[in-house]
Amino acid sequence: MPLNQDDNKKDNLANTTFISEKIKQRPINRKKLLRRTVITISLAVIFGGVACFTFLLLQPVFSDRLYPEKEPATVSFPAESASDELTPEEMFADDNEIAASEAMSLEATQKTQIDQAIASYTFGSGDYNNMLSSLKAVATEGSRSIVKITAISSDTNWFSPSFESSSAVSGLIVADTGSNLLILTFYDKLKEAESIGVTFCDNTRSEAQVNLVDTITDLCILTIKKNTLSAETREKIHVASLGSSNSNSIAGLPVIAIGSPVGVQGSIAYGIVTSEKTTLDLPDSTYKLLTTDIYGSKSGSGVLINLSGQVVGIIDMDKEPEDLSNNICAIGITELKVLMEDLSNSEKRAYLGVHGTTVPQEIQALQNVPSGAYITMTELSSPAMKAGIQSGDIITAIDDVDITSYEQLINKLAQLSPDDVISITVMRQAVSDYIEMNLEATLTESTHD
Repeated sequence: MPLNQDDNKKDNLANTTFISEKIKQRPINRKKLLRRTVITISLAVIFGGVACFTFLLLQPVFSDRLYPEKEPATVSFPAESASDELTPEEMFADDNEIAASEAMSLEATQKTQIDQAIASYTFGSGDYNNMLSSLKAVATEGSRSIVKITAISSDTNWFSPSFESSSAVSGLIVADTGSNLLILTFYDKLKEAESIGVTFCDNTRSEAQVNLVDTITDLCILTIKKNTLSAETREKIHVASLGSSNSNSIAGLPVIAIGSPVGVQGSIAYGIVTSEKTTLDLPDSTYKLLTTDIYGSKSGSGVLINLSGQVVGIIDMDKEPEDLSNNICAIGITELKVLMEDLSNSEKRAYLGVHGTTVPQEIQALQNVPSGAYITMTELSSPAMKAGIQSGDIITAIDDVDITSYEQLINKLAQLSPDDVISITVMRQAVSDYIEMNLEATLTESTHD
């Protein structure tokens, strides 16, 4: 029986038919694969663009929150004050003052001996050369706060391709807020600029932005981020030291013109101040004009410094009197300090639009004229003209604050802001006497971004 079963199994295997199957690979659809590849790449580009845009949009926000930038420090320039009068107690000398007086007497004797020695000394060309070398050293040190400002704009016409035109003017580094450098310059050559380049004393360059512009003087403040400058440049430059243009009298004192007084950047000229009492005929201001015997250029710019290297004037050849021929003229630095503070701190300045002077005391007494700010002219369409202020009016009060001089009027305006509504008391001449009138004016701006 077992043998039969084995035989049957063998017979069944012999009768079995084996089937072989070959699996063929499905053909590739090239068009579909290409389409999917293109779609994938397109989506990647789109998502990448969205990611980049989102990053650029949110990066400043995250940076400001993670690494907040310090607020710029407030800029201030110390006010000048006149010498205090002696008190009765100070008029009596004590033992220390007597000893000091005796010491001064000894010093005076020594000074006399020195003067006699100098008088007997014969100066030669070497001494003259040494003197000019010392002046050159003062000018070189002062030039570390001078920059060259270049305004660049692109123009296109039908006959030539786009070309670059530029103009340059000197500027003065007036403040360091910690994060920014502030530069004072004139705006006229910059108003059409597409970009503003600043070149420092070591010939490195940076880009600046206009902070605020004063429409009365045409002066403006430019801002440069300090982190765009190398450590070497930050060490070589320095903030200008401001002097005084009205402490005692600077007429007849030597000054040095630096910047581009003859129209060439880096030029230097020496001379003396010939006058400093003329008041510029500008609205809402008492700026003084300094004239010199220094021959310069109509396109000259820069500053005047004294022999201590302090800035005493900002060169402005547009203010040159008609009877002077290319003599360097400058706006005195003393009266500019308040304006420079406002421009540096982005403080909008109030504008009334009056020209005037102080009524002299002798005129007040002899002709019975009220004390106050005598108005010589009002600017067209100014708040003063709209309020009804006329030439010949005398402003005696603003908002119940007495005004006894034109300088007081200017100081009061400096404390006000644009859009302030003020009450102005004026005395207007009638047939036989002055009559009091109360006017109202809405101040506007004398500065813009």
